[in-house]
Amino acid sequence: MSDIDEEIRREVIAEVYRQVDELDWDGMAPRERSQWYVRWIDDPLIGGKLMRFIERDRVRVWIKDGPIKELPRARHGIGSYAQFAVNRYPGMEQIAHQAIGPDWLADPDTVDVKPNRCLVRGPGSETLMIWGPAAKLADLVWAGINARVDGKAEPLIVVASPRGTRLSEGEMLRHRLLAKEAGMELRHITLRLARV
Repeated sequence: MSDIDEEIRREVIAEVYRQVDELDWDGMAPRERSQWYVRWIDDPLIGGKLMRFIERDRVRVWIKDGPIKELPRARHGIGSYAQFAVNRYPGMEQIAHQAIGPDWLADPDTVDVKPNRCLVRGPGSETLMIWGPAAKLADLVWAGINARVDGKAEPLIVVASPRGTRLSEGEMLRHRLLAKEAGMELRHITLRLARV
């Protein structure tokens, strides 16, 4: 990525994120997404600009491994790509309110990623809130197990599904049972994108 002029890099990321939000990227099947990667190679505002610095066959990989890979964190306001997100999910404070209650406050100085997590403090206690989509449940639970082993605050797993994502009652029950096996509480919430 260092081969690309910084101003061009910023313009391309902003354009990819603008288009992603117009396309309802989260609701797309993998095949549809793949077709967009191909279109972006030929898009003068994306591939056209990138090909001044990298080979055509690297454009798709650059988009997929850069802006698209960072999209979920950017939408949570986390990481260097956050500034480019057109729409955002609720912040960690709102997630804590939605998952635990209005008296809980997130500590932004404790944010970590892969998976997203931070300390939240409520009436007389604190917990390590670990959140992400259902597809990352194994990573969420593993982070909780590691937090316990490392002597950190009691973990709480929050399966945060983007609006429009449907989890069946059976899937949600299975998530709770898996977390219970690991000795952790798990809650489900729905995230709604809002324009920045």
